[in-house]
Amino acid sequence: MLRRRGVLILLVVLGALVVIVTASRTWVSGSVDDVVLGQTSVSATGSEVAGGVVALALVVVAGAVASATAGPRARVVALVLTLLASLGGVALVARVLLDPDAALGPVAAAAAGRTGSIETNAAATAWPWTATAGFVLAGLAVGGLARARRAAPGLSSRYEAPGRAPASDWDQLTAGEDPTDVGPGGRE
Repeated sequence: MLRRRGVLILLVVLGALVVIVTASRTWVSGSVDDVVLGQTSVSATGSEVAGGVVALALVVVAGAVASATAGPRARVVALVLTLLASLGGVALVARVLLDPDAALGPVAAAAAGRTGSIETNAAATAWPWTATAGFVLAGLAVGGLARARRAAPGLSSRYEAPGRAPASDWDQLTAGEDPTDVGPGGRE
């Protein structure tokens, strides 16, 4: 079942959707002792401390759709870019997990009306771990898609426009032909 292309594509999309949902949750919370803010609790969502995670999750979804509909060469490119987006997402989340103080500092500074960063005492919640799991799930499913033995044919030819002659001058112009070109014999 996990070798079926459709199931793997759904797992990629599911992993990306997990990341999108978790980005609106509180990833880091802590406290700051500042002249302007005083002794204050500060928290930040995933979108605030790792701004690119939603964009990378959307790239993962787009890559899954492209790998389902594209031809063989474009499918390889889509899978590689999707895998790179998943790895980039893991790296963004890891930055928050490895140093939550540095991730929360700019949010605290913005709350005080300053630029830069304020020293904080912060800890990560469970949500960045959940986002990491979403990116890992998507990356593993992309790996499964890359290893799939049977090449998916992509969209069938029924979705392509039939090869018909343009009916009007406008259609001829759209097709790149000059309807005023009478040729060597001229119009009669």
